[in-house]
Amino acid sequence: MTAKEINVSDYFKKNNRKFIKFGENFAKLLNDEELINELARKDLEKLAKVWKLVFELMGEQSADNGEKLAELIGVYNDIGKDIEQ
Repeated sequence: MTAKEINVSDYFKKNNRKFIKFGENFAKLLNDEELINELARKDLEKLAKVWKLVFELMGEQSADNGEKLAELIGVYNDIGKDIEQ
């Protein structure tokens, strides 16, 4: 049995809702302070990679992302203070 060939455009159209649901869930997890704190305790390098990805995506999505970036940095700093305590 051979796999049916599908082009990239058709694949994304077929799975669009799944991608949107994944994105929504990912965004919720980025706002879960307990999860972020736990990840920071267990694997700070992975947390740093997540933040790097978020910043890169924000840069691609908006030429004027300074305000959003400042807000994310503020949240990150607050989380860092909670971990130190």
